[in-house]
Amino acid sequence: MSLAVNPRFIPPAASTFVFDPDLVAEGRRESVPRYGDPIWSVLALTQNPSAPDDCIRWHWFSGTFRETFRFAAWTLVNHPLADQELARHGIAMRAKLSAGRIMRTVHQWSIFAAWLDERGITRLADLDTEGLADFAFYLAKTRGLSRNTASGHLTGLSRLHYYGRSFLPPSDRLVEPPWVAEGMDDYLPAASPLGGENSTEPITPATMGPLLVWALRFVEDYAEDILAAHDERRRLLNAADAADGPLLPDSGDALEAFLEGLEAEGLPVPVAARRGNPLAGAGIYLAAVTGTPRSKVRQVMRKPHWRTYTAQNHGPCHLGTPVNATLDAEPWHEPFTFDGIDKMVRHLATACFIVLSYLTGMRSGEILGLASGCCPDPEGPPAEAGRHLIYGRVFKIATDEYGNHDSAGVVREAPWVAVPQVVTSVRVLERLGGDGLLFAAEVHDKRQPERRSGRSLQLSTLNERIERFIEWVNTHAENRERESEMIPQDTHGRIGAGRFRRTLAWHIARRPGGLVALAVQYGHMRTLVSEGYGSRSRGGIHDLLDFETARSVAEHLSEVHEAIQDGEGISGPAARRLIHSAAQEHHRFGGIITSVRQARSLLADPNLNVFENKDTFLFCNYDRAKALCHPGRSGKYEAPSLDRCKLNCANIARTDTHARQLREAADSLVRQASSGLAPEPLADRMQERAQGLSELADQHDRKRVLAGMEGHL
Repeated sequence: MSLAVNPRFIPPAASTFVFDPDLVAEGRRESVPRYGDPIWSVLALTQNPSAPDDCIRWHWFSGTFRETFRFAAWTLVNHPLADQELARHGIAMRAKLSAGRIMRTVHQWSIFAAWLDERGITRLADLDTEGLADFAFYLAKTRGLSRNTASGHLTGLSRLHYYGRSFLPPSDRLVEPPWVAEGMDDYLPAASPLGGENSTEPITPATMGPLLVWALRFVEDYAEDILAAHDERRRLLNAADAADGPLLPDSGDALEAFLEGLEAEGLPVPVAARRGNPLAGAGIYLAAVTGTPRSKVRQVMRKPHWRTYTAQNHGPCHLGTPVNATLDAEPWHEPFTFDGIDKMVRHLATACFIVLSYLTGMRSGEILGLASGCCPDPEGPPAEAGRHLIYGRVFKIATDEYGNHDSAGVVREAPWVAVPQVVTSVRVLERLGGDGLLFAAEVHDKRQPERRSGRSLQLSTLNERIERFIEWVNTHAENRERESEMIPQDTHGRIGAGRFRRTLAWHIARRPGGLVALAVQYGHMRTLVSEGYGSRSRGGIHDLLDFETARSVAEHLSEVHEAIQDGEGISGPAARRLIHSAAQEHHRFGGIITSVRQARSLLADPNLNVFENKDTFLFCNYDRAKALCHPGRSGKYEAPSLDRCKLNCANIARTDTHARQLREAADSLVRQASSGLAPEPLADRMQERAQGLSELADQHDRKRVLAGMEGHL
């Protein structure tokens, strides 16, 4: 059915499709709404597999403006903005919007319509430019919207004005907003310090560490047990389907014999608890293990004798697959049950998502767009094969030949580098999902509506599953008396899927020589990230790494400056450089980096390339020509290798705080060596190490200088 042509500003008939069904995949055409429907789903407009099921709900609008904005929304969906409007006004907007942006724009219009209702305005044409300026003030002052959010509202009204001139009747045309000619700055609230990904709080190390440890346990240790039990459940489901058929006189004999055998030995009848009723839901299991049609199972189980026996003697539907993985030499889980394994499969898939998110830096939507086969094994003999690479699509920056958003995404120019734990996660998901998307909705959430067939799980679903995973882990750890391994609540709230990417950047920037949450070396990850992302300016984790590195440098230098002002002493070949760098950073940035532009400005200044190495209790005032961590000192090394610090390097500087930490570390080693618990050779090495740390602290005390003395260095 084609769309109605609209030459004279006449709305389509109520039965007309909102957009052309022929443009939608055949299996999704039923989800295309009709013009008169109370709810318009725009899901069929997008090819992004992780797109949420966005809907325009016409109860957002009062009767006064409902049909006005329904027609405006219809034009928004079906017609691009005229080229002359884009060219004449130079506006920063695309000719056509994505499905999600269409829904948000119409919702923004609903807020505008409610504001008009409150003022008794019944036609868009009756509002003048002063009224639009009042609405901009209302967004900023009354509703308290951020600058970015308010900008979206005003852009939506600009679009309504442009579409009105081309498609809407005179009574529904909005006057040109004043910000079109004057610019938006005067109509928006003050800029927020941070925006986008940079405003997302990283997950605290106290939470991220155990969360990653448990996710890796699931992926690397528990996956085989869960997958084997999952396969057995699928075999039972297939057996139950195969047993269904015409009922014969002897159809229930095998089940009766099975139950009589249980009764003779005093064994429980396997049941699957459903909604608090322990006698419900075992039909499929009993049908599978006895080869009885499910309808016959229900008949037999309703017999008074078996109802009574089952009520008094019932137990879980145990699967036959063993639990092989251990935790402290004990099976990590009790035997799996027919009705419980699905929950464990969900936790396994969630663990895979956590590992993929945190150890690649991919955006959540990019992970949900991955398909089976995305991470092929490298070609060639194992000793010569390269690293695994992940080939996927990017969606955020994808555009078509006309500059409009391409909801199908584009293939990423450079693939993601995958560490072994990531490869294992991909392989687990491939075994769960077959040949489709790794997180296909029909595989991982069969309760999803049919219109999500061929799509992936939604981010909101994954966010909820991450919380359920943490709850399961904490209950499991408490039951096993492993409270020290519980995942503590994050100080910034729920663990959203989008926070892993920011957390990876935070860790790489701040702990380049340590371990990524007890599992993967940060230094190794930094190498992989630089190889995988370093050459690209868009679409990777590049900007986040710059931002977090600069924040770390700025915070450390500002703290050093304040400590120097309070009388802290500095020692080392680079002491004077550290004092000057700290003062310069404090003057320029004050320890606060709020944008990627500031981050790049700081990192581009060689005087501010100062990195703290907490493992060796020093600051590296990085000068590539003097660095001993890169023996060749060729031009390709733009950052220090803090895992290769040399004590005689000219880039080293220490503070009084570092000297105090050196003595504390030495005292701790002495206590361990003297405890009698360490073998003698190890105790000797501890004593030797403690002596070396103490000598470094003594050397600092002898050579320390204060800020006013740096001219004597």
